[in-house]
Amino acid sequence: MITIGTPPRRYRLIRVGQLVFVAAVVVQLLACFVPVAALDTIAWPLRNGFSLAAGAFCVLRATLIRGERAPWAILGVGLLAYGTSTITFNLLRPVTPDGQQAISGSYCDIGWLAFYPACYAAVILLLRRRVLRLPHSVLLDVVVSAFGMAAVTTGVGVLLIRDSSALGPRDTMLMLAYPVADLFLLLLVVSVFALLGRHPGRVWWLLALGMIFFVVADSAYLVNAVQIGWFSPGGFDDVFWALSPLMLALAAWEREPRTRPARASGWAVLVVPTVLALAALGVLVAGATVRLNLASVVLSAATLIAALVRAAFTFAEVRRLAETKELASTDELTGLPNRRGLTERLRAAIENSPAGQRVALLVLDLDKFKLVNDTLGHRLGDEILTQAGRRIATALRPGDVLARLGGDEFAVLLERTDADGSRLVADRVRTALADPLDVGVLTYTATASIGMAVYPSHAANADELLARADIAMYAAKNRHTGVENYDPGHPDNPLFEFGLVEDLRAGISGDEIELHVQPKLNIATGQVRSAEALARWRHPDRGLLTPASFVPLAEHAGLMGALTMKVLEQSCAQLARWRADGMEVTLAVNISATDLLDQAFPDQVRGVLAAHGLCPEAIELELTETTVMLDRSRSAAVLSQLHEAGIGISIDDYGTGYSTLDYLGGDFPVDVIKLDQSFVRRLDSNTVAQKIVRHTVDLAHDLGLRVVAEGVESAATLALLEAFGCDFAQGYHVSPPVPADRFAELVERTPAGGAAVPSQPRGR
Repeated sequence: MITIGTPPRRYRLIRVGQLVFVAAVVVQLLACFVPVAALDTIAWPLRNGFSLAAGAFCVLRATLIRGERAPWAILGVGLLAYGTSTITFNLLRPVTPDGQQAISGSYCDIGWLAFYPACYAAVILLLRRRVLRLPHSVLLDVVVSAFGMAAVTTGVGVLLIRDSSALGPRDTMLMLAYPVADLFLLLLVVSVFALLGRHPGRVWWLLALGMIFFVVADSAYLVNAVQIGWFSPGGFDDVFWALSPLMLALAAWEREPRTRPARASGWAVLVVPTVLALAALGVLVAGATVRLNLASVVLSAATLIAALVRAAFTFAEVRRLAETKELASTDELTGLPNRRGLTERLRAAIENSPAGQRVALLVLDLDKFKLVNDTLGHRLGDEILTQAGRRIATALRPGDVLARLGGDEFAVLLERTDADGSRLVADRVRTALADPLDVGVLTYTATASIGMAVYPSHAANADELLARADIAMYAAKNRHTGVENYDPGHPDNPLFEFGLVEDLRAGISGDEIELHVQPKLNIATGQVRSAEALARWRHPDRGLLTPASFVPLAEHAGLMGALTMKVLEQSCAQLARWRADGMEVTLAVNISATDLLDQAFPDQVRGVLAAHGLCPEAIELELTETTVMLDRSRSAAVLSQLHEAGIGISIDDYGTGYSTLDYLGGDFPVDVIKLDQSFVRRLDSNTVAQKIVRHTVDLAHDLGLRVVAEGVESAATLALLEAFGCDFAQGYHVSPPVPADRFAELVERTPAGGAAVPSQPRGR
């Protein structure tokens, strides 16, 4: 039925016409098998109009639907010619009272035979859109098939003419034209399915059924014509002459789904020419016992010659295919296998390795080759790569596979080798490369970084093994160690970093981030009433991690905003508990550039403070001067909103940036500066550091700012800071970072004018 996807109202008549066509075919079938006079009376005119009706459907399809109009128009014209000849023949030679109809040649054969070239042309035009290109070998298949079919038909025709007494030679040869045309039609159907496969679509199935039904009907007609010389309408062959045009009419209005064009390849395309070539050979063999005419012998010989030519083309195509495959898997410069060639051999080695047998892969990269290549030029660079490949090959064992992956990267496949064996090979490769290479008038010494991975210890398949050997190679290059084995747990491993990022994401959303604090000593009063909030990550496998272990990871993964809010939430919750216990203390929370670039950050901070019932003065936000300078305008806007809300702003690592005095001039709202520990730790032994700290404290006080000195690790340093008038001291001499629940104890134990706890060794 119609599935073209056209408006239903416009094509309702087509749908009705198809239903009427189906009903007429059903009546014809009943008339053939049920001996009822009324049915036979109705079936007679229907029998004459099936081809005309199918032709009308095809012509309407070509007229009303865009696309593929030519094939359907040609097929429709062929069906109309066939139907017109059928009606003319029945009018000129009516059925005799005994139900027979004489068979002999007439002008009606012109219309009947015209159907076949129309059918061929339609199929070829429809096939042209589905097949990318027909190679010369497939065109030779057509020649072989045509010669073979002609040879077989001519040979069979000679036998039929010799045994037939009902028809003369002329009429018999005319009758043979139909099976020849039908065989070619059948050949076309088989070839279509060989090209398109088992799922060509409903259009092609309907077309194939229609053509096969024609072949069956013509074969039955031929038997009657040659053997008895007359035809009896209403028999078995009328069933197929009714079904055939119905299939073609339905195919015309069946929408073909959009599919990718197929390629004329595969063994299926050889089935038809092979069968017909063997049949032609059989005709020649039969000629030894049966006298054949010259045409049969010549056509059979031509079939075999064409088949031999086809075989020669096939041999040439296979050879070109092998050469192309070899070129596709070979590096043009060095002649070694390329990445594709290595991957194929690596997969084969893994698939063929017995259980428990290891396969090792080395990936090596020439150190600083890009600099040499850019300096000396690509010609000399190519010469270095060629010589390096030869040197590496001398260090390998028989059976080892050396490949060039691209650029200055090589790989070595080692079968039946574990990590220790691959290490020995890697050392031999580095030794082989150690001798200088003579490149033109220059001498170049090549060194290589080598990464190793072993199947199945490090990877489950070839792609993983190659990727992990590559990771190990970059680790060797970054660590300057020369050779590295793949280590999934090393922090430099990208896979480890990826897994750690996911762990951090889960830790921030869960309860793995813990709050620690480092007290700040008020130097003038000797009391601890403030501290810096520091995050610690209690990793389920790696234990307690300091910020240096995960803050850079959070910045790289875009998790700094979530981490800041987590620490701020914990800090405010802890402050609320302390203040409920009567401790009026403040906490400084570190923020990042991500927070300063977020226009919603001030509202988020105010919301957290309000949720815990805290005043803005309870917290202080610390940021580095480098962070401030990333985006001056947006940072100034965010900091101004925070400062206007009463939240203190502290600049950390003061003195290590590039625009310190610039933002102290009033562009940014700053309340506190923290002297970097690189100055503070040298106070008791460096007079220059003493002058810098003393004048910085004076400058800050003149600007109305408080000063915190971090990195205080001795009583002498603390005494100097007191003499310089510094406001606060922070460091291991005061106290190392401690869990938040221990801070209350430090506040209570603070001596008047001294450190919070005895001096402790450094370490975090």
